[in-house]
Amino acid sequence: MKRIIFYLMVLLLSIALIGCGTGGQDQEPDEGENNAGEQPNDDEENDEESEEELTGVDALLDQLTFDVDVQPGEDSVKFNMKLTHEGNEDLTLSFSSGQKFEIVVTDPNGEEVYRFSEGMMFTQAIETSELSPGDEMDFQDSWDYTKDGVRVDSGEYEATIELIPYELNGDEIQDHPFKEDVTFEVP
Repeated sequence: MKRIIFYLMVLLLSIALIGCGTGGQDQEPDEGENNAGEQPNDDEENDEESEEELTGVDALLDQLTFDVDVQPGEDSVKFNMKLTHEGNEDLTLSFSSGQKFEIVVTDPNGEEVYRFSEGMMFTQAIETSELSPGDEMDFQDSWDYTKDGVRVDSGEYEATIELIPYELNGDEIQDHPFKEDVTFEVP
């Protein structure tokens, strides 16, 4: 009986892994491969349409300004982020979870000493934020200059600060338009 249950579990696990397979990977040939004589297919036409749509997303992204203010203090550094809608039409910004931003701090050797999301739990639901012209979204975080409970050495550190929405007005955001690298001193 135990063998039957074991084989059923292996079979179910195999099916689950196959289902998670490579469905999202691009199967297009590399540029260096010979495509002579092939006719364009629907996927290529859709790629051209996506490029046109991307222009629309880029135009919407131009209506948003992302500002970062880093304020190092004696015992901690404060990270202030502001997204401002400077356009003239309503926008809907979608996030894939409750996490709206990420902050990664590296030491002078390039070693990661702080990551905002480390040890955090976020809702696993799509969250949307409506932005009318002139609206602002503010985010804050602080870091106490410690790694694993020990204060880091003083010196110049770099913070990569990024707002991480995945859609704007229902169109996927391809690049990282809301990302800034900031250097600051730990006293």
